[in-house]
Amino acid sequence: MRRLQRAQAGVSLIELMVALTIGSLLIVGTITVYSNSRSTFAVNEAIARLQEQGRFAMTVLEPDIELAGYYGFTNAADTLLLVRGSNPGTVLATAASLRQRPLPPLAPEPRRPPGVADSVHACGTNFALDVLTPVEGSNDGFELGPASTADCEAFGAGAVAGADTLTLRRASTTTSAPAAGRVQLLAARLRSRTAQMMFADGNAPMAPDLDHQIHDLVVRTYYLSRDSDDRADLPSLRMKALAASGGTPRFVDTELLIGVEDLQVQFGIDTGDYDNDGAVDPGADADDDGTPETDGRATRYVNPDFPGLDRSQVVAVRLWLRLRSERAEPGFVDARTYRYADVEYTPAGAEQGFRRLLLSRTITLRNARTL
Repeated sequence: MRRLQRAQAGVSLIELMVALTIGSLLIVGTITVYSNSRSTFAVNEAIARLQEQGRFAMTVLEPDIELAGYYGFTNAADTLLLVRGSNPGTVLATAASLRQRPLPPLAPEPRRPPGVADSVHACGTNFALDVLTPVEGSNDGFELGPASTADCEAFGAGAVAGADTLTLRRASTTTSAPAAGRVQLLAARLRSRTAQMMFADGNAPMAPDLDHQIHDLVVRTYYLSRDSDDRADLPSLRMKALAASGGTPRFVDTELLIGVEDLQVQFGIDTGDYDNDGAVDPGADADDDGTPETDGRATRYVNPDFPGLDRSQVVAVRLWLRLRSERAEPGFVDARTYRYADVEYTPAGAEQGFRRLLLSRTITLRNARTL
């Protein structure tokens, strides 16, 4: 019996303590691995989300930039006429007179053509109708056309300070039926037969056929707001676009992507200096009018407020997007200095707790005209 009792005795205190210690170490190790895995997953998820947002933003912007200056059958808008009525309609203005900032010898101040709703000019006189300027922007501020009204202000608490804007003008890629409340183009395949026409009263100058197509005029301005639709103090990429609203053409503001805290734009222009010696190459300005007859190569990248940009041929757009995560990440510190375009930015204070992603892309305009 004594031998049986000794065989059935439990573990000793020392053995129990050793077992508890080993078990505790295994549990602590398991919890540590789980915690680290969860943290790594959260970091990877945040980075992946930033990358996904960046890809989406570029997917929206790139094709729109490539198509800037597309007007149906042509990329030349200098023959375009604004008309009212049909067969063939009364001419109200030429493309040159629809510039926001007319060039000499035209009047120094833009003039609103008759027969077009005031809402079309909400972002500036002739801002929507300036088809001779397919690409433009503002540098370090939300500045659109001259005499912009309150109906075209930035969303929420205003635009992000120091961010640029980008405006694109073109025809829609699909044809449309004549419709009131839209600004539309009648594109002619053969310029010798019929001039390109624009109308805003729903009356097409002529019926569409194989040589004539009707397209909506697309005017879009991309900018950054300090607020998003659902959350204040969260910057967002937004778009003001000319659209039919309530039977009238007007600019409608739409949120595209949250978390974009900076947008910078530069334009690639063809200066005619192809050997990079600082002077227009011989023969590049054949008519000696100060504007080289360009061949479509970007020889210099300039900011949107570059003097004389309205006389230059824009052939490419270079843009930068700086995105940040929606929420600060505990334990993460972003002390990196971001240098791009004309910006040098180093996060400070609470801003260091957000992850960021800087994207850059240079996009060639498919419809850039060679003068």
